[in-house]
Amino acid sequence: MRILLLGASGRTGSLALAEALARNHTVTAIVRRPDALTPQPNLSIITGTPLNHADISKAFADAPKSDPIRSVISTLNTARTSDNPWAKTTSPPDLMAGSVRNTLAVMREHVVKKIVVLGTTGIGSSRSSSAWFFNWVVDHSNLKITFDDHYEVEKLLVTEAEKDPEFKWVDVRATGLSNGEKKEVKEFGNEGKGVGWFVSRKSVAAFLLDAVEGSRWDGQTPVISN
Repeated sequence: MRILLLGASGRTGSLALAEALARNHTVTAIVRRPDALTPQPNLSIITGTPLNHADISKAFADAPKSDPIRSVISTLNTARTSDNPWAKTTSPPDLMAGSVRNTLAVMREHVVKKIVVLGTTGIGSSRSSSAWFFNWVVDHSNLKITFDDHYEVEKLLVTEAEKDPEFKWVDVRATGLSNGEKKEVKEFGNEGKGVGWFVSRKSVAAFLLDAVEGSRWDGQTPVISN
């Protein structure tokens, strides 16, 4: 299956790319700098940004007719100068929502029905399960920009599914991301009650591929940790 991967040059996206290729998928990746990715078999690199509708269209149009894009994975996230929640953001405030909005429009044109996005715990129904001090930090730091963007992504996905019953989406709500090895992923429903503090990026990458390959979590927002 050919997968359009958004965020392929990021810390989690690069691992999702490796996982997809290891599972014998073909991947089309949109990156601003083509040198950010190493050319390799089964990888098509499109120079551009998902905030540009034309770049998304080019990614779909350039895929071989014998191997068209069948699904999308987005690991996009707000960029900041550091992981400090008060650090200055360096990407547009609507990076995720704007990119998903463009992608959904092109998916409609090409009759592609599946998208999996990397979200975060503390959004929507999982907010009530987050520690009060975590929610306070989100509300009083630059993390709020990121969380507002995540909220908008979920709205877009839900609205699309309401318009098209065949449309399938998964919003994976990961807890704190670490750089450890791939481990067993534990699920905590859509609310995240009892979720742990961390999940490794490699574990998340595998879960994203599981979600795009299967239907178990379609229309859901699974909260995960190790």
